[in-house]
This record gives sequence, C-alpha cells and structure tokens, in this order.
Amino acid sequence: MSPYNRNLYTDPGWWQRLLRSGRLCLALLRDRRVAWYLKLIPLAAVVYFFSFYDLIPDFVIPGLGQVDDLLVLYLACRLFLHLIPDEIMRDYDDRRS
Repeated sequence: MSPYNRNLYTDPGWWQRLLRSGRLCLALLRDRRVAWYLKLIPLAAVVYFFSFYDLIPDFVIPGLGQVDDLLVLYLACRLFLHLIPDEIMRDYDDRRS
C-alpha cells in the first residue's frame, strides 16, 4: 500500500508529530530567547479559539465551525515554529535527540 493511501487519522506518526509540535510551541512560549512579538502569534490564535467571533459560525454548518477554530490554532503553531530563529530550534533539536 502506498503511503498516500493510508488514512491520515489512523496514522500514529501523524498524531505524534502533531503532539510534538504542540509541546514544542508550549516550550518555546516559555523560552526567554524567543521575541515577545513572535509569542503573540499562538496567543492570538488561542484568543480567537475562545472568542465568540468566527470565520465560519458554529451554528451555520455544524461541525465545520469547530474545525476552523482548530485549523487557526494549527496554522498559528506552524507559523510560530517557522519564524523561530534557527539557533533556538537547533538547541531544542539537540535536547530532543
């Protein structure tokens, strides 16, 4: 079976990478070497997640309204990790291995 035919949600590697990225975001939020303005990205996503304003309101299409909230959190975490300076990311890679 090709890797493209596997179900994304049953792939344990996908879930592990997602959890690892979330833990890394939390660790970097606590790191003093990360600029304060970069830390606003995931914090703004958390505020959006708990706010009453949505891109897709929860009552319009049931289920899809919650998905857009999670998508904003995921994309904010990805952007945050992408903007972190390489030397800080290398330090976290060294700790992990």
